[in-house]
Amino acid sequence: REEAAAAREREQAAQQRKAEQAVDEARRAANVAALEEQRRAIADEAEAKLACERAAAQEVARVKEAERLAAEEQARADARAAAAARNAAMAEEERRKEEAAKKRAEEEKAKLLAKAAEQKAAKKEAKEKNQKAKKAKSAFKLEEERGAKAAAEL
Repeated sequence: REEAAAAREREQAAQQRKAEQAVDEARRAANVAALEEQRRAIADEAEAKLACERAAAQEVARVKEAERLAAEEQARADARAAAAARNAAMAEEERRKEEAAKKRAEEEKAKLLAKAAEQKAAKKEAKEKNQKAKKAKSAFKLEEERGAKAAAEL
C-alpha cells in the first residue's frame, strides 16, 4: 500500500511537473508570440513612417518644382517687361530724333525762305534803284542844265 501511495504520489508529482512544464511552455509560447507581434507592429510602424517620409519628400519635391517653374515664369515675365520697356524707350528716342530732325528741317526751310525773301527784296530794291536811275537825268544832262542856268543868270 505504501508503495502504491508512493507510486501515486510520484505519479501525481510527475503529472504536476508535466502540467507546470506545459504551463511554462504555454507561457513562453505566449511571450514569444507577444514579442513577435510587438516586433511586427514596430516593423509596420517603421514602414508606415518611411511611407509618410517618402510622401512628404515627394510633396516637398513637387512644391520645389512648382516654385522653380513659378520663378522661371516670373523671370520670363520680367524679361518680357524689360524688353517692352526697352522697346518703348527706343521708340520714344526714335520719335524724339524724328521730331528734332523735323524741327531742324523746318528751321532750315524757314532760313532758306528768309534768305530767298531777303534776296528778292534786295533784287527788287536794286531794280527800283536801277529804274530810278534810268528815270533820273544823266550827270551830263544835269551838268548841261546847270551850265545853261548859270549862263541864263548871267
